[in-house]
Amino acid sequence: MIYDFHPLIIHFPIALFTVAIFFDLLFLIFNKNDFFTGGWWTMFFALISSTVAIITGILDDTFIGHLGSVFPLWLNHGWVQVFSCTVFLFLFMWRTKDKNIFYDKLKKWVYATAALMSLAILFYGGHLGAKLSGRI
Repeated sequence: MIYDFHPLIIHFPIALFTVAIFFDLLFLIFNKNDFFTGGWWTMFFALISSTVAIITGILDDTFIGHLGSVFPLWLNHGWVQVFSCTVFLFLFMWRTKDKNIFYDKLKKWVYATAALMSLAILFYGGHLGAKLSGRI
């Protein structure tokens, strides 16, 4: 059935966002352009896979029906993940537009802090999804 796809897809954005941020941190430490490029491409594919994960999650939610019923929103798996992916999208657009983001001291620490916080939120949303599915 269609609702079986979401659990298969969700691991890709989690892994790809994690690796993308890891590459960005390696670039901040070692200043090698390969890490910058690897982080950009990994974030790009993470955003594509997260779009598919969100779509399959919304389709899956039509069978479960929790997306609009769980309040407060920080306890809602779907909205937490959409928020996290939106932050990653803004970070991706920022780093694409501003090529010197990792060379300005303030910008690189704002970017790194926002990326790590968004990654933590992504993991928390994954935890909520595991609870929702009865896996923990």
